[in-house]
Amino acid sequence: MTGWTEVVMSHMYPWPIGVLVSASVVSLIVGVAGIWSLWRVRQLLQLVPAVQDRMDTLANSVSLLTDTTESCFKALAMQLQFVQSQSVRPTAPPASARARITGAGEPPTDAAVRKSLQRRVVGAARRGEALSDIAAREDVAEGEVALRLHVHRDTVTQTPEAKRHGSLLS
Repeated sequence: MTGWTEVVMSHMYPWPIGVLVSASVVSLIVGVAGIWSLWRVRQLLQLVPAVQDRMDTLANSVSLLTDTTESCFKALAMQLQFVQSQSVRPTAPPASARARITGAGEPPTDAAVRKSLQRRVVGAARRGEALSDIAAREDVAEGEVALRLHVHRDTVTQTPEAKRHGSLLS
């Protein structure tokens, strides 16, 4: 047996002890880093079921919201169809507007009604009346009054060249 130990010791002798200790320390550090990484991976894998449950809840919530919204739109469309089928007759402007447009008994045209309404709205706005008052008096929405004033402002401020070429230059 002494021969075998002498062979092993003769091969180890040329290596300095510092190199062997350094290699041992490096392998120990690599081993500890590997064990720590495995521990972290195990912890993160334990969180996967909780995240999956939350994702399932979110998917179910979005599905419920989508179904509710879709049924609401269907109900709204059916209600609009019902209202349209009940009122076949188009709405006419108020009698006071018709009387102001036509002096005698001739029927008013749509263009005349619109032009007259535009003049009254712009005139009332110049006098400083509020949009809600104008809308109530003319029996139109406040948004329509604001739109008519906006359109009037744009047509007044356009240059002659812009009017000639349309809205491309404005």
